[in-house]
Amino acid sequence: MKTARGKSFPVEALKQGLLIVFIAAALSLLVNHFRPNGLPLTGSPASKTASNGSQSPEEPLVTIEEARALFFAHGAVFIDARPEADYRSGHIEGALNLPADRLGKALPRIESKVSPSSLVITYCDGEHCPLSREVALQLSAKGYSHVMVLINGWTLWRDDGLPIGKGR
Repeated sequence: MKTARGKSFPVEALKQGLLIVFIAAALSLLVNHFRPNGLPLTGSPASKTASNGSQSPEEPLVTIEEARALFFAHGAVFIDARPEADYRSGHIEGALNLPADRLGKALPRIESKVSPSSLVITYCDGEHCPLSREVALQLSAKGYSHVMVLINGWTLWRDDGLPIGKGR
């Protein structure tokens, strides 16, 4: 069977199908690139967290096991980087709230309660949540020398049945 242009119908359909797939792939990569929290294009989220692939000197990562031990030894100050409403609905027991979206306002309150030499663990919720990293970097910039990030901290803490608090 031939098309009006004299080309074979299956060949023409294959070309058009490939063109549609190419355009869709290009558009999805473009959207992912401009997404504030774009999806990783290589590796799996679990392997990235397990291998500390995203770790940098400014924000060392802490595992849930290490965080648990530090919590029960009273060896760290926990900072919840989520918005205040999320913090009030549930947080690591004793954690202070330093919402990433209101750092400028809330940071002086934290600075008056937490010594720059304290071990600080920041957390938020979700494997790709950037809030705990943002807060960790800001604290480091303000002179806090021992700041660590607990990736997916709230979910891991809650799912392990560890002590939680509610309200302010």
